[in-house]
Amino acid sequence: MDTDLSAWTDAPKISPELVAALTMDALKHGRLEVLADEQTRAAKAALSTPTDKRWDR
Repeated sequence: MDTDLSAWTDAPKISPELVAALTMDALKHGRLEVLADEQTRAAKAALSTPTDKRWDR
């Protein structure tokens, strides 16, 4: 999302409207968090991956 902190980069950013829609959907369904983009979902998934599966040996 475009904020003062992210203004320096031209990287693709999620729209505030999409963040709001995802947040409202999470509230509607009783979810405690919103993972608004694929990079965030992948990072969270990696946290629950067994450590022997994270690294190529």
